[in-house]
Amino acid sequence: MADPATITLAIKVAAKAATDKRIWKVIGVIIAALLTPIILFILVVLNTLSAGADHNNTAVKLCFSSGAIPHTVPAEYANYIKIMRYSFSELDKEIMKISSQAESGSLDSIRVKAVFYSLFFGSENLKLDSAQYRAFTDCFVNYEKHTRTVKNDNGSNTEEEYTVTVPLESMPEIYIRLQKVLNRQITSEEQVNASEIYSRALYGKGTQTEGDSFGWWEDWSPEKIKDIKGQLPEGTLGAEIVQLAFTRLGDPYSQELRGTGRYTDCSYLTMWCFKKVSINIPGTAAEQAKFCAEKGLTISKNDLQPRDLIFWSYRPNGRFMNITHVGVYAGNGKVIDASSSKGQVVYRDLYNTEKQVMYGRPYILGQKINKNTGGSKG
Repeated sequence: MADPATITLAIKVAAKAATDKRIWKVIGVIIAALLTPIILFILVVLNTLSAGADHNNTAVKLCFSSGAIPHTVPAEYANYIKIMRYSFSELDKEIMKISSQAESGSLDSIRVKAVFYSLFFGSENLKLDSAQYRAFTDCFVNYEKHTRTVKNDNGSNTEEEYTVTVPLESMPEIYIRLQKVLNRQITSEEQVNASEIYSRALYGKGTQTEGDSFGWWEDWSPEKIKDIKGQLPEGTLGAEIVQLAFTRLGDPYSQELRGTGRYTDCSYLTMWCFKKVSINIPGTAAEQAKFCAEKGLTISKNDLQPRDLIFWSYRPNGRFMNITHVGVYAGNGKVIDASSSKGQVVYRDLYNTEKQVMYGRPYILGQKINKNTGGSKG
């Protein structure tokens, strides 16, 4: 161990260095020299990523419009845009033919082109022949045979059969057809990208992710939840899940910060509730719905019980069944969910019936776990 005199001398030298501005200046120069290459590298990466995003956004805008291509767009991107515009014009021809056979509704041309863009932009073999463009477009409609009564010149009537087109609303079905026509797998990334392109072309902004997107909601208050808490059977797994959801009322909503502090979003809330009772479900609303579907854990709305999950879809987003929101059913026509429009976890009446697309019961997994381990929960 150093003697006290040595320690005292060291302290004095350190104190003098701490108060000497020249020494601090030298230290600052050394630190700057060491960090400058790192800082410059980070800036280059960020600028490169930003430029790439700008080019992608510009390409989407220019492909869906007829404006002049700016000279600032890289030559490679400019060439892809020209070819994509040609393909869009060929697709429009087929869309017009198909739409002329529709009795109601019309084929969403932006949807067709957004999917095409996602699958082909940057491809070396982008230009297709007319039959291929037609086969691609046909994946978005059903053809049905209808009959109509035709009056003849002699006054008699004749039944005539004709073909009508019916636009498909199910994107999963459309992608299944496209995979057969294109003879390749369409990845989830390509599907999400198609929805992003569609949203930017139609709305000028990206797709909605997790959370609700409606203006109406019913306020909650502690007084409103007393009755339903009392109605929940004690000691059951379903009641425990709902009770856990109740403990999060008022917690702040955030996708970016979910899982830190009290922050949550809709799917983190449901995942957290089930994880607390040793049931693991995926981390997004769409993945949770897909999990329920694949595991045989779906139910009908008439069978809803406290602890079940309710899934909503508000507009296409490329995910499973276009699902963007989930909540825990609390019984008596109520739901507990993390609301992006309110900014917190709320307890309210079931809403937007027409937007509810699936109901799931993951707690069945808990019953199996407890049965296998001899637990008493059920």
